[in-house]
Amino acid sequence: MSHIMPDRVADLIPSQRPKPADPAVAPFAVALFSASRRPDSQILAAAEMADVERDLKLLRPLASVEDRGDRETLLARYAAADKHLSAVPLRQSTAVLS
Repeated sequence: MSHIMPDRVADLIPSQRPKPADPAVAPFAVALFSASRRPDSQILAAAEMADVERDLKLLRPLASVEDRGDRETLLARYAAADKHLSAVPLRQSTAVLS
């Protein structure tokens, strides 16, 4: 791969412009290893966020007052879990010392 100066990227023809990298999905074993090194509260908060995302898809698009209340409750649960995960440093050491 050649090194291109950032100001020259815009001058390239579209077929020569570097493509952004696709996010790589971690294999299950890597995700399990990473999860085993995290505190239980972080794992529970991530599971709570996934549950809320699933439940939000089940709600009708604000059909009634009860649905709006349920949606607000779900968004509050999501925000609380997100706040808990945001308070934790993004990169934690998962290095295995020999």
